[in-house]
This record gives sequence, C-alpha cells and structure tokens, in this order.
Amino acid sequence: MLEAEFLYNPADKGMHCHCPTLLESQSGNLLAAWYVYTQDEYRQATLALAKKNPDDSIWQTTKNIPVISKYSLGNPVLFQEPGGRIHLMHVALKGTYWNDAVLYSIYSEDEGQTWTEPSLLWKELGMMVRHPPVFLNNGTCLLPAYDERKRSSIILSSEPPYSNWKISYSFKGTDIIQSVLIKTKEDHLIMFFRPHSDPRFIWKSHSTDQGVSWTTPDMTSLPNPLSGISTISVNNSIAMIYNHTHEHKRYPLSVSVSRDKGTTWGEHWNLDNVKFEISYPSFILGNKNTVHGLYTYNRRMIKYVKFNTEKFC
Repeated sequence: MLEAEFLYNPADKGMHCHCPTLLESQSGNLLAAWYVYTQDEYRQATLALAKKNPDDSIWQTTKNIPVISKYSLGNPVLFQEPGGRIHLMHVALKGTYWNDAVLYSIYSEDEGQTWTEPSLLWKELGMMVRHPPVFLNNGTCLLPAYDERKRSSIILSSEPPYSNWKISYSFKGTDIIQSVLIKTKEDHLIMFFRPHSDPRFIWKSHSTDQGVSWTTPDMTSLPNPLSGISTISVNNSIAMIYNHTHEHKRYPLSVSVSRDKGTTWGEHWNLDNVKFEISYPSFILGNKNTVHGLYTYNRRMIKYVKFNTEKFC
C-alpha cells in the first residue's frame, strides 16, 4: 500500500457516513463524496465532499455540499464528462426507505468549488445509482442503475449534455442490484451485480455490441453478504473489491482477480481485516499506474487507500 488516510465528516453534520464515490478529474484532482447522517439514514442526511490536489500529501478538510432539499440525501455518484463538467448524481428519500428514492443531479464547472441547483433526472420512485457511467466512443453515456422497488438492474443512457436519461436496457428475472460497469481494451462491456437476496453471490453479464444486447446474468463463484462491490479493469485483468464472506457480515474487505474477463477468479486476499463494517468500496484506476480506493469504515469514517496496479493484476 502506498498511502492510507481517513476522511471525516464535516463538522456538526452527523457522526455516521456511508456510500463513498471517487473521481480523479482531468486535471488530476481526487474528489470524494459520500452521505452523512446523525442516526437514521432517511432523516436529514446530507452530502459531503473532500478533495486532494495532485501535489498535496493529505486530503483537504471535508466540506458540506450545499444542496437545498427537505429530503434526506444519499448514494452520490461522481463522474466527469469529456468536456470537463463534473456531475454528481444523488437520490432524495421521499419516505423512509430506498424504494422511495428520487434521482437528482448537480454539476460543477470548477472542480467542485461550486455546484448548480439540483435537477430532477427521474421522477418515478425507486430509481437508484451506485457507480459511475461509461462513455462509449460515439459519446453516448451508459449509466448502471437499479430499481429498488422491483429489485432489478437497468442501464440508463444519455447523449451530451447528459441531462436527459432513458432506459436503454433492462435485466429481467434476477434479484440483482448496484451494478458496476467496466469497459475492456477490446471495447467489450462487462457488468457485475451484487445480490439483493439468496443466492448470495456476485453476478455477471457482458455485451460485445456497445450495450445494445447483454448476456443473461450468470452467477460467479464470488460470495457476497448483500453488500456493495467495486470493479476495476487493470491491463488484461479484472479486480473485484468486495466482502468475501458467506456470513451475514460486511468484513473482511477482499480482492480477487480474474484474467479471463470474469469467468474464473483467483484466490482472494484481504485488503482490510478489521471486524466491523468495512463496505461499499469505490475503486478507480488513476494516472501514473495507480489504483485509488474508498470504502465505508465502521459507518464513522471513509477510508482512502492507494496502491500500485501490480497489486491488482
């Protein structure tokens, strides 16, 4: 491990935190966002943002993102479009659970210093996101999403300026959510899903026609305790970051590598062994042969880690 650091909530916004998202911007800055709450996630949760410049040794003090809303906010997702605009999607809870979520977006033109007012992206209840989109060569943006009410995964797509989204594909008949979408060197698309119920294993689907059609999701050999996953493509390998356990717990946080596009997986190794919740990883392949990652740490902090790519190949 090259670096490790804890990121903390903004002062006076609550002691609990969860569901980080991570972006390395085109200028080389790292941006991290997550949601903060006092006791119940569905009551007055707010969004936090931390930043680390390329030349800084530590992260800057976390700030609150001033989103004006009477609802509790959650599940932020950061991404940057080719033109440079940084988007932050999030949900607003109009009830007491995620099936009452409504999808919104804000964006920044100045690396997260200021943000627009929230814009409604999807009015139907239950639309959720967890991981960033993938941009196709023609500029189309494919966003992995899921319907919390139907417990099903979908793909949303949009053309520039990435403000008008439509369902471009729906996965039928499998209780899978919170998918991660990656693109291989051959421009093949692969999606991995966490389960919502038994059987508790990670699932996989792939597309060879730019997301027009997808294979029926298959269950992999990787266990999952109904917890978030993250996936990165490194050279000719795919690394899965997840909680490798058959028990109903969210530790340890592990890594397993596939060299055949997710068909088979190598022996897992543990990235973190502490015996409390270490979950919902968000890992990216950054510049300078580096892997950056965030994950929830006991619902009190967000942990940042940095590795050489060799560790994930």
